[in-house]
Amino acid sequence: MFRLLAAFGMILVMVVTMDRVLASSLGEMLRHSSDRFMTVYRQAGPTEKNPGETIDVVVLGNSRADNHFPALDIQNVTCGKTLNLGMGGAPTTIADLLWQDYVERHGAPRLLLLEPTSVVDPPYTLADVPLLSYYSERVDDFIRKVDYRMWASNQAFNTLIFNNNQTIRLAMGLLRPADDRTLSGTMSPFLRHQIENLPTEAMEGFQPNWEALDRIIATAREHGTRVAVVITPFHPGYIKKVSNFDAFFEDLKRRLPPDVSVIDARHAVEGDEHFADALHINQEGVRVMLAHIEDRLRPLGNCPADAIAQLGTPNIEHAAARP
Repeated sequence: MFRLLAAFGMILVMVVTMDRVLASSLGEMLRHSSDRFMTVYRQAGPTEKNPGETIDVVVLGNSRADNHFPALDIQNVTCGKTLNLGMGGAPTTIADLLWQDYVERHGAPRLLLLEPTSVVDPPYTLADVPLLSYYSERVDDFIRKVDYRMWASNQAFNTLIFNNNQTIRLAMGLLRPADDRTLSGTMSPFLRHQIENLPTEAMEGFQPNWEALDRIIATAREHGTRVAVVITPFHPGYIKKVSNFDAFFEDLKRRLPPDVSVIDARHAVEGDEHFADALHINQEGVRVMLAHIEDRLRPLGNCPADAIAQLGTPNIEHAAARP
């Protein structure tokens, strides 16, 4: 019996050791992916030999941030290198983790753009964040509190952290840069019919998300980062189904500190041809929205005075998009 237990123990030690070695190799390989979230964890901070990439603008939020703020377009408008950390399905609690990790590792950007509607997402939804627990003690602790079974499994066998679709996405990022994340396609008659038949609902923010929003803004202000809350468009059919649509956003605005800029673009885009679904505008919709808010957004960036002065004579592409 003793020999059997000893043999079992040796096998277990070998398995755990191999698991740790494989997880470490895989984790380091994926750290070099072009995936935007790996920008947060690719290095612990600038050094004399490696000054790192300077980010001027960070975008936070759920899929409405992810799909509505293409980094290159925001860079053109704000005259600053942009990193979009919007994560599909992620509540504000997740955005807070990403923001705190970014500031801790790289310092604060000049400008933070917040798409705030993630406050209505269930606050303990993990979205695509589990894989990032390999790189972040903050994320790992969040998973421990939210899903202890997952956390314990990941602690026992580190390779389980990589057993998800996020690993495939990051691996693809090793082969080629991530594509523009704006959406293609337009609202179909079938989807429009579905929206028309939705039951009436109310938008309600979750308290943990409100608290996370407060932390994000407080951290930004402590580091001298300008904060702009940008509310992106909803399909008019969906707006009709939300009983407290205007009241919810008025309450949101009252919760914000007075020095936080609010750019309300809820109605900047309204035609079916500019929407992919009820909550997301498509590529053309993004172009129209950005043209609509450019004069509010550009002064918040790092543009020289002559670039701001040119707003009176917008370029042809944006001029055609303005409503």
